Amino acid sequence: MTSAFARPGRALIAAAAATTLALGVSACGSDDATSGNSSSSASGSATASAAPAVTDGEIADVKVTGGSEKEAPKVTFAKTPWGVGAYESAVLKEGSGDASTDKNVVVVDYTLVNATSGKVLDESYSTAAGGFNVGDESLLTGLRKALTGVKKGERVVVAIPPADAFGAQGNAQAGIGATDTLVFAFDVESLITPLAKAEGTTVAPKKGLPEVTWNDGKDASFVMPTSDPPTKLVIQPLIEGKGATVKKGQTAVVTYTGALWRDGKVFDSSFKHSGTFSFPVGAGKVIAGWDKGVEGQKVGSRLLLVVPPDEGYGSAGSGDIKGTDTIVFVVDILAAY
Repeated sequence: MTSAFARPGRALIAAAAATTLALGVSACGSDDATSGNSSSSASGSATASAAPAVTDGEIADVKVTGGSEKEAPKVTFAKTPWGVGAYESAVLKEGSGDASTDKNVVVVDYTLVNATSGKVLDESYSTAAGGFNVGDESLLTGLRKALTGVKKGERVVVAIPPADAFGAQGNAQAGIGATDTLVFAFDVESLITPLAKAEGTTVAPKKGLPEVTWNDGKDASFVMPTSDPPTKLVIQPLIEGKGATVKKGQTAVVTYTGALWRDGKVFDSSFKHSGTFSFPVGAGKVIAGWDKGVEGQKVGSRLLLVVPPDEGYGSAGSGDIKGTDTIVFVVDILAAY
């Protein structure tokens, strides 16, 4: 899933999600990635709240009751408006197993509440749990704090002051003022540890395709053929993984580098942003070539995708990508959940 707690990347998204926890985000969208504490595009045209900040609250003032697989728990406060001057958290139900680190994706059901108004901004219980990459530095500071050190089965509630959220500009589009404290209550469903890179059996690519040089932790490089590009989508495994098969509806965690067939120029890479990129497979949130290319592949695979315009950005193009450009990606599938 994508999140308003994250910042946009550049090039892959077809349409930004519209829920509160996806405001302004295109998992690999069209804007520069910035720090999770800046306003960036996710904060839109937010202006400072006219009300003074409430900072005398304590996490013990927050009650989280009820909830089920399909119904969010109720979050109530000793008073409203409510707020804290510094980040606070409390474990309401103990979990078990290893605690999460920055190497994990933490899958949670959550409720997000504006503590100034008491209004629920978003919840995932009635839809689908969300996965957050704890090591993603583009996440808001408060969310990274919340998801570090948690265990499977835990219920946690955290209070996130503006300094650990959207700062002095708030997030008008999400209904978050400059002085609003956010309360994030969540149940931990699972911890996932993505691979560092593709692992499996090397596959010899067909002749006539771009040559890829993998560089650990950096953009891949390409040598493009001098011939005309194919007119149909090419899905060429370079490494066949040994993990589970990626299914439609799952969230895939990947790294990628994208380049132009016509000159080999790299136009985008996950390594220029947060390192990894997560997207819902088959949901139309990325270009069609990605949805088709990743679905049905195994975790641990490295793919070479050759994407003609009609499976990419079409005749409109995007940024450095012209409407006639065929684009080429190398994609490592690190996890799916």
